Parts: sequence; C-alpha cells; structure tokens
Amino acid sequence: MLIFGFAGTVFVEAASGENELSQEEIDELKNKAVLITTNSGTFMIELFPEDAPNTVNNFLKLVESGYYDGVVFHRIIPKFMIQTGDPNTKDPMSDRSLWGQGGPGYTVDAEFNTIQHDRGVVSMARGNHPDSAGSQFFIVHRDSPHLDGEYTAFGRLVPGTGSILTLDTVALLETGERNAPLDISKATITKATILEDFSVSGFGVPDRNESLVEQTKTAGGITENYFNSVHNISFDLPYRWQVVEGTGDYLNLKLKPGDLEHNVQKQIEETGFTPQVLIISEELSGNESAGVSTAFFSIKEGEEPKILSNYVFENDIGVKAHVLVTTQNFQTQTETVQFKIMQLHFINSESSYSIIYVNLTDWFRYEINAFFQTVNNFEAVFDGKMQPINFARDPIFKQLIDDAKEKPLPESLPPARIGGCLIATASYGSELAPQ
Repeated sequence: MLIFGFAGTVFVEAASGENELSQEEIDELKNKAVLITTNSGTFMIELFPEDAPNTVNNFLKLVESGYYDGVVFHRIIPKFMIQTGDPNTKDPMSDRSLWGQGGPGYTVDAEFNTIQHDRGVVSMARGNHPDSAGSQFFIVHRDSPHLDGEYTAFGRLVPGTGSILTLDTVALLETGERNAPLDISKATITKATILEDFSVSGFGVPDRNESLVEQTKTAGGITENYFNSVHNISFDLPYRWQVVEGTGDYLNLKLKPGDLEHNVQKQIEETGFTPQVLIISEELSGNESAGVSTAFFSIKEGEEPKILSNYVFENDIGVKAHVLVTTQNFQTQTETVQFKIMQLHFINSESSYSIIYVNLTDWFRYEINAFFQTVNNFEAVFDGKMQPINFARDPIFKQLIDDAKEKPLPESLPPARIGGCLIATASYGSELAPQ
C-alpha cells in the first residue's frame, strides 16, 4: 500500500484546495513540466492539470520553492514503485524511522481520475484518508492497476528522455530496512526545476479507465460519485447502492442496492425482485422533435403498459426532459405481478439518454429516492462542457416524486414472490429491455 504516517504533525487546509482554478490557469499549467536531477540520472515529468489541477499546482509551487532539493527516494520497491518527497530525508543523519512521515504542513484534497497507474506514471502518496496527500509522490515502476482511482495520478515520465532508464536505475538500488536505499547519494534529488513553455507530441495520451467511482466526504457522510470518461456522464450513487456496467458501445448501467442496504432486503426476501435504476444511452434516431426524446421503456414480454403520467418540461439551459410514469403487468408461471416504472429521457447533440426506475408497484415508493438522487446529481455534456441536467428542480418532476412516495390507493396486485423469474436480476437488453 502506498501510504505513509503523519505522527505528531499538525495539518491545515491546503491553500491550493480552497479555490477552484480557472480554465485559463489550467491551460498555463499545461505548458509546464518538471525536471528532477539525481546522481542516477534525470526524470522529466509531463503534468496533467486537467485531471488534477490542485495537485499539479501544489507540486509546481513546491518545486519552485526548492522544497524537493536534497530529498531522498526513501522507499524503493522494484517492480512496484519508487517514492520520495519527505523533507525528513534531507538530513542524512536523521532518524530513518521517521522517513515517510513528513510533509509540507498541510494536505491537498484527492483528485482521483481515470488515468491508469502504468509504468512511468507519477502519483501522490497519501495516508489512510483520501485527502491526506501533501508533498510525497511516487513513480510507478511496473503497471499497478490496483492503484487506479485510489491515488491521484498527476503526471508521467516523458518517453525518449532517458527518464525510464533512470527509473530502472533507482528502482534497482540496493535497499535495507523499510525499503530505504543503502547508498542515499544515488537516490537523492539534487535539483528539481520547472520547465516553461513545455510541449510534448508524438507520445499519445496516458491510458485511461473508462469509468471511476470516487468517494468524497460530505456533511452527511461519504458520497460515491460515478464518472464515465467515454460517455461523458457523472452522477452520485444512491446511498449504499452500487453500479453494474453492461457491455456494448453505448451507456448501459444498472444501479442496485448493495448488501449493506438493509432496508431493501425485506422486499428482496418477500418478493424475489431487486429494485433497480437503469441508465442507458443510444444514438439519436433522427425522429426527435423539437429537442424531445422519443425513447420509451417497457418490460419485454410484459402486457401493454398503462401510462399514468406523461410530461415534457425544460431546464434552465433549454434542454427538454420527457418523463413518464407507467405500470405494466407481467405474467409469471403462476401469477400476475405488476411493475411500476418512472422513466426520464433527454438528448444532447449526440445521444439520447434514459434514467429509469423499475420496481414492483407495491414497493415502488420505498426506493423512489434512489431515482431522485441519481437524477438530481446527473451531469452530461451540453454545449461542449459537462453540466448538471437540473431536471430534479422542476415543479413537475418534484410533484411526480412526491406522488410516487404516497401509498397507492386502491391497493394493486398483492406483492407476490417472483421466484425463479429472470426479471429479478436481468439488465437492459435481456428480460428488461426497451421497446
């Protein structure tokens, strides 16, 4: 684990994390690189401020101040990584048991992103808390995918500059206790310098994961945010729900309660059906009229859906949403059960998106908040940038959510068990499919 202790150190909020950097400031950071010189060779580091702006900004400020000059690569694990950035290592006579515990006196919030921790990637070391990074960083010696989304990757060694050879040289230094180098002169940063007006071409972009689930600390606890870099969407997962990614060229997600969501377990035990929220995209059909999506979701092999509500409304940037509430009977081998569906459809310039909540009618009201939370925090690309859809603010949508929370009158079909029916666990494209 790439962690380090901070015993006896007091931290204050990092200045770099207080203010969001403007796009102009990020563009300026993109024209900078860092050259790290050691007696074993040099590292030229390309930076990725669009992925980790505050981390890159903090790193450059430390370099500019001379913070890293004289610091040792104090933790060397070949075929894994080499780690440095602890000011406690500047004094060769210092207590080596304290190496790895030092920092700048503040922390920088995590900026987890989709960059893969491949060989040569530069990433921030941290403590157990995600937002405990400061000055220590590591360079990946061998591909380490288990670090993806857990540590803030913010740069990589520039190919063709001898940096990879230096990485191998340092990684193969003889080490002793705590993976510290025995000959620290060969593992010491003699000088770290900022390179201005830097550009790199011909080496491509770093490999990325398609999606990322990031945990952030909020006033209410821990929130998990799902981000998909291929389909350019983002949303907060409902509390104690998890996301299952389907296959195909388009967005195909199923959200379902996790094992720790005990409130849902009663329904699952009694009925055999797990409530779910589906998030689907598809190519525009060309039949969209006046910006309104023509998508419609129903259960495959179910009876004809009954439409209870059918509205079109518009958000504050002019994007239109089509929201429907339907019920649909489904015949099992022994009985008829009724499903209730709330579906929201909208389009951007490239795709049609659908957010769909499916549950048994008698249990529908209990998990409607999962659907609301997904919609409330959903972001997609409009006018070339990620923006919230803001449909959850509309009075029509709010009223539909309030209505959905009410106990249905009269009572619908009894909450029968759907044992053995594939619909209980199926995803989009199988038993639960669009028509």
